[in-house]
Amino acid sequence: MKNHVKVDGKLLQTNKKWSHLKNSQKAWIFEIAKEEHAAYIKAHGKLPMKQAKQIVVDKVYDRIREREIWIPYDEATANIGKYIDRENRKSPLFHPTKEAADTGA
Repeated sequence: MKNHVKVDGKLLQTNKKWSHLKNSQKAWIFEIAKEEHAAYIKAHGKLPMKQAKQIVVDKVYDRIREREIWIPYDEATANIGKYIDRENRKSPLFHPTKEAADTGA
């Protein structure tokens, strides 16, 4: 089992780089990131920025590990963080409405 490593007593599939993940695995990871992003917004009423974004990334990484896929933490956080930034920019909370901008709210 050349592409497996034992982590915390479990034999996990290893991917040395993010680019070696299959497209279906990346799609699943991004779906999890979208769910965690939405859950954070619903719970806190604001977008995850800086430290809060790292908390969301850690939750996504934990769910990846539960699925028994192992990717280096720094590779995962960089790519998931970029995805969360894109989701933040798409959000209506990121772009205030014109009326709110005019009133200074």
